[in-house]
Amino acid sequence: MTEPSLDRFVVTDDGVRLAFSVRGEGEPLLMIPGLGATRRVYAPIIPALARRHRVIVYDPRGVGDSDVPGGPYPMPRLAADCVAVSTAAGAPGFQLFGASMGGLTAEHVAVLHPGRVTRLVLAATGSGRHATVPAAPEATAALLGRGAATPAEAYRLACSVLYSPRFQRDHPEFIEDEVAYRASHPIPGRAFIAQFRSSRDADVSGRLGEIAVPSLVLHGAEDVLVPLANAETLTKLIPGARRYWFDGCGHLFFHEAPRLTVEVILSFLAGGGSSAAS
Repeated sequence: MTEPSLDRFVVTDDGVRLAFSVRGEGEPLLMIPGLGATRRVYAPIIPALARRHRVIVYDPRGVGDSDVPGGPYPMPRLAADCVAVSTAAGAPGFQLFGASMGGLTAEHVAVLHPGRVTRLVLAATGSGRHATVPAAPEATAALLGRGAATPAEAYRLACSVLYSPRFQRDHPEFIEDEVAYRASHPIPGRAFIAQFRSSRDADVSGRLGEIAVPSLVLHGAEDVLVPLANAETLTKLIPGARRYWFDGCGHLFFHEAPRLTVEVILSFLAGGGSSAAS
């Protein structure tokens, strides 16, 4: 996968420089990466999305080309970072996509900055601290790379729970590429911890009923990090939310099924979308 181009920067009101990229033309679509992820995580789907939309994607504070401030990184602060990027990109209103921890951030943006978001897509995420079904302790340990001696070992462990067993078996070269990239671009430990704690402590479930924009919940049916029951809960908490489950896919379903992911997203953003599971 390749890095998005057209790098730009914005300095937040607390002095943190955030890196972002813009591709394509059309209605703005702002994308928030998840825990420890940079803009690169969306590389499999950005080119196709950018044929229809002006895609804005950024490195959250602490990772990639953005500054690495000390923690904590509270969710309201991360939501404000998203708004700062949108303003710098000339998109006061935008459609919003967030995956995993990025989905939690997107929920906070939708609730705390409701005038900004026009459509909301939540992927591989839940409502926060009071999860319907938490991940098994061994899955969380693998995600955090516990016991690993190197960044490569840590991300190899993470991949064992980020992808479905089938994808790991059928696409070992993809996994190896991801491990090699993380080994050469390690995430600063203090930033990863600050992000993880923010994700662990976040909870906006009591306010999801305030979301009034069209919303779509996407999820891999074999996600072991955020079990599917959490996505089902989201569709009940967000008024009128639609859903689409990716059969046979794990947490990073948009890596496993990029074409279908783009098809479902574009259909929803154009005014369509699924109201039933795949």
